[in-house]
Amino acid sequence: MKNITLGKRLCAAASFVRDGAVVADIGTDHAYLPIYLVSSGIASRAIASDIKEGPAACARENVHKFMLDNKIDVRVANGLCGIEKYKPTDIVICGMGGELIADIIDASDYVKDENVRLILQPMTSIKELRSYLSDGFLTIDENIAEEDGKLYQIICAHYDGKKRSFTEAELELGKENIRKRGELFEKLLNLAIAKKQKAIDGQRLGGRNVRELEVELKELEGLR
Repeated sequence: MKNITLGKRLCAAASFVRDGAVVADIGTDHAYLPIYLVSSGIASRAIASDIKEGPAACARENVHKFMLDNKIDVRVANGLCGIEKYKPTDIVICGMGGELIADIIDASDYVKDENVRLILQPMTSIKELRSYLSDGFLTIDENIAEEDGKLYQIICAHYDGKKRSFTEAELELGKENIRKRGELFEKLLNLAIAKKQKAIDGQRLGGRNVRELEVELKELEGLR
């Protein structure tokens, strides 16, 4: 049976999973990512987890269809609750809001281990997620993916207990993305600049002080 073909967003997340990893996919939905990782031989086994029984049932059906019942466990759980039972080495949380991802991580002591890798793809609130991670987590690498005309940022991190500081541009775009300046970075930067300019224009029309936003815009423009 052929393997599942992932979209570019999930492919970018999958690229950070280590060879031989035990993967936990939180909010798995159809379990496409764990099926891909196990079928490809990247992951040795996987946990497909979702908070709702409906998606979990769909995940079980797909896992069975690909004859991976002995390598992928499907569970219904809230975030990382009970995850220690499975001892995952790589935890993937994709397709949720950044603040929800931060809440899920914050509620778990299991992730406070430098050997546990976090692979995170927030749909919103990227700055808030990076701000949360700055207190105790090291960002190992980052990537940008484009799918259906939208840009997505993926963060790869692990716990080391150290606190770090970031500029507004680094929170928005990612230190590693800025350092690497990959093929999609310019597009991401231009979108961030346009968004900041729109915020300035709106605040100015409302008679508000835009000095702080202008400083942030200048920092972004300096990255061109």
